Amino acid sequence: MNRKFYNIYQYLAVTIILPIAVYIWYKSLLSIKYTVLILSLPVITAYIVPAIGTNITKLWEFNNKRFMIGKFRIYHGFVLGSVTSIFGYFIYKVSPVWDGGVNAFIISLLGGAFIAFWNVIYDIYAVKCGFIVVNNKSAYENKSAHEIVFEYAPVYFYCFGFICCFYIKLMEYLITIPESKFFYTLIILMHLVSITVPTLIYACISKKVNGYWGICKYTKENN
Repeated sequence: MNRKFYNIYQYLAVTIILPIAVYIWYKSLLSIKYTVLILSLPVITAYIVPAIGTNITKLWEFNNKRFMIGKFRIYHGFVLGSVTSIFGYFIYKVSPVWDGGVNAFIISLLGGAFIAFWNVIYDIYAVKCGFIVVNNKSAYENKSAHEIVFEYAPVYFYCFGFICCFYIKLMEYLITIPESKFFYTLIILMHLVSITVPTLIYACISKKVNGYWGICKYTKENN
């Protein structure tokens, strides 16, 4: 894959993949409300975390000339969020219904690995062709695209994928019961978990393995 692929794909994700995601979830749930709620978690997370990582901590940069706020694509949440929600849809369709949380946990473990796999592949080739610049320790040491991406992507995207899948299974259960007064509190809590927990887990592992938290641009001062 080269830069041309990524330049085209980012717009296809917004104009084609996102509507497909909305359609298949709505067709399955028959509810605009639950469709929006399902898509909201990956989309919102994919806006907040990369926006901070590009424009505040400077860990990433997108080599893109249009529709940018600093180093961040203004449609990035829909690019990652729409594809993640489609992956989640297939996992939702092939998995058994909620049975108290045990199967949801197992499905989330497997689904997290599936989502992480494709995101790691995507990032490796994006870094290799220069579409994404990652300013971590491996990049500072001029290591390969694989090593640069493997420093952060498997841990982060696995945690993110696990939470997305568990959220979908939870929503599947909540749809079947009367809506309680804690419904939106639980939704907000899951969103906060998605935004914070994968980053915290990755940061702790990075500190243990690489000697720095891994959430900011790596410089001589970090060394």
